[in-house]
Amino acid sequence: MALTGRRPLAHRRGGGRLLRETWALTARELKHWYRVKIQIFMTLIQPIVWLGLFGQAFNIGALLPPQTVPMFFSGAPDYFSFMAIGMLAVNALFTCMFSGMSIVWDRRFGFLNKLKVAPIPRGVVPISRILATVVRSTIQVSIVLVIALAFQYIPGLTGLTLKEGFGIVDLAGMFAVLFLLSTAFASLFTTIALAVENQETLFGVINLLNLPLMFASAALFPTAMMPDWLRAVADYNPLTWAADAMRQFAFIDTIPIHSLAFDVLGLLAVAILLMGASVVVSRKLLSNR
Repeated sequence: MALTGRRPLAHRRGGGRLLRETWALTARELKHWYRVKIQIFMTLIQPIVWLGLFGQAFNIGALLPPQTVPMFFSGAPDYFSFMAIGMLAVNALFTCMFSGMSIVWDRRFGFLNKLKVAPIPRGVVPISRILATVVRSTIQVSIVLVIALAFQYIPGLTGLTLKEGFGIVDLAGMFAVLFLLSTAFASLFTTIALAVENQETLFGVINLLNLPLMFASAALFPTAMMPDWLRAVADYNPLTWAADAMRQFAFIDTIPIHSLAFDVLGLLAVAILLMGASVVVSRKLLSNR
């Protein structure tokens, strides 16, 4: 009876310790990120380059009859607005692709070996990286959104135009979608980083997945422009689900690829699956045996 009475207390202490360990490793990742000033600079300059050059130069909407533009671009009044929303998802993807670099460097400098012998659950390691990446992704996506909106006030540039009545609920919905997308891709690339031995291999995998994920999606171009076989792939790309869901929050009279429920539940399922896989794989790869 005495032992039985102590177990809930021990369990509560174990849960609290688990949270502290996860937060400690997450905070460590975030400190490493914001202490490297060049990364902060790239966070600011990269969206300006993409939105200022790619978004302004590829004005596909100018080739279409004006009355068909909203229908062709999922309710967006112009191509830039269509692309800017998709760019939020692409930026989250880029951030998540490098979520595993810290694991490669920790392995190189011996910190990962210390974690292997530390009395912590192995799943804490990938979860802390995933959480840190989601925080970074949220910050960077917020910057992209502000820059895209600010372009409206610069003469000669096209800016992001949201629907009339766009409010906090729509904004929260967009960031909830980005949270699921970031969790899914951060889990994927963290798992890959745990499995590879050096940064060259990780960069090779990133380069292999980068373009197919980005261009075989509805993030930057409407799927109506794609051949049938590519459209079939793009329609079930998580990047497409995220962009499609966010456009339903951002614009009116959209013609979505899927329903909002389909997009959100699909992202939720992928995020849970990939995070679970990351935890399971980490238990094997970080075993000290």
